[in-house]
Amino acid sequence: MNIETAKILLVDDEPNILKALSRVLKQYTTTTATSGQEGLLLAQNAEFDLVISDYKMPEMDGLDFLEKFMAIQPDAIRIIVTGYADLDAAQNAINTLGVFRFINKPWNNLEIVHAVEKGLELKNILLENKMLADQVRRQQALLNEQEAILRALEAEEPGITKVNWAPDGSIILDESEFDSEL
Repeated sequence: MNIETAKILLVDDEPNILKALSRVLKQYTTTTATSGQEGLLLAQNAEFDLVISDYKMPEMDGLDFLEKFMAIQPDAIRIIVTGYADLDAAQNAINTLGVFRFINKPWNNLEIVHAVEKGLELKNILLENKMLADQVRRQQALLNEQEAILRALEAEEPGITKVNWAPDGSIILDESEFDSEL
């Protein structure tokens, strides 16, 4: 994922907050939703790298929204903004929903920009780790296949997979094996 082309979903029931966040994050592609339901509909039709949600919204609060959003897009980084200092809610959001940051309103623009940058960097690291883990699994499957072939060869012709190497890299042949076969 290229950080400059990151797609961010902003969810808040206050249009002015959405406009302010969109302005602060103008270097990214932002999509806005005025409710959790609208945000979930958008998440079903487009992939987002990061989501910023208000904590207190009517009908569906930010935690409920993020829990449902996470089921649709588990790899997106999640940030909550709130005007309420609720330590228990913050702990719950971080521990159960993997929320990356919990930012208080009114926010400092640099704090939002920094949180988004760090969140996108984390997403890149997680994607790279996932890619490397997949590569290791593919390589392990190839090794397992090669080991099975070698075991089958060894069972058919005992000693065929054993090679004696000289220090210069040449193969040392045991001449006594040739005499017995003639």
